Amino acid sequence: MGTVAFSLACLTFFALSLPAQRTERPIYFEADAFGFSATGKWVPADPNDKPSFPSETEIDCEKKAMNCVEATAEYYFGHPHVSISYLQAFKWDSDGIIATSSSGACMTNTVLISFAEKKITETDSMKHIDDKTKEACNAFGAKQTTTSLFVLKGSARWNADPTTGK
Repeated sequence: MGTVAFSLACLTFFALSLPAQRTERPIYFEADAFGFSATGKWVPADPNDKPSFPSETEIDCEKKAMNCVEATAEYYFGHPHVSISYLQAFKWDSDGIIATSSSGACMTNTVLISFAEKKITETDSMKHIDDKTKEACNAFGAKQTTTSLFVLKGSARWNADPTTGK
C-alpha cells in the first residue's frame, strides 16, 4: 500500500506543477502610467472589404515622449515585409490616446486608442494636395479616407479567423 500512496503523491505533485490550461488566450492590450502596448492586426472597418495579406501589428507608445511606434509584419507575394510607422501622440489621458502621423505624401494617419473599451481605430485621411500629386496617390490606391479596426490578438474575433486563430 505504501507504493500506491507514493505513486498517488507523485502524480498529484506532477499535476499541480503543470501550468493551468487556459480556455481563453490572453488579450494583448496593456496600458499603464508609463506606456501602452497592443498586438493584433488591422482590418478594414467595412465588413465587405477583406485584408489583402496576412499580417500582425504591434503598437508601442511611450507616455513621457508622447510617441507611438507601429510595426507591421506582412506576408505577400511569397515574401515577408515589415513596415514601421511613427506617430506623435497629441492627447493622452486616462481615457486613451490620440496619435497622428502626416509623414506620408498622400494621407494623414490618425490612431485612436480607447483604454476602457480596449478598442483601437485608425483613419487614413487624404491630405490637401495639388492635382498632380493626387493623381499619383490615386495610382497607389490612396483615393479617399479609409478606416480600419484593430483586432486584438487573443480576442474572440482573432481566434475565429482561420488565418490567425489556433
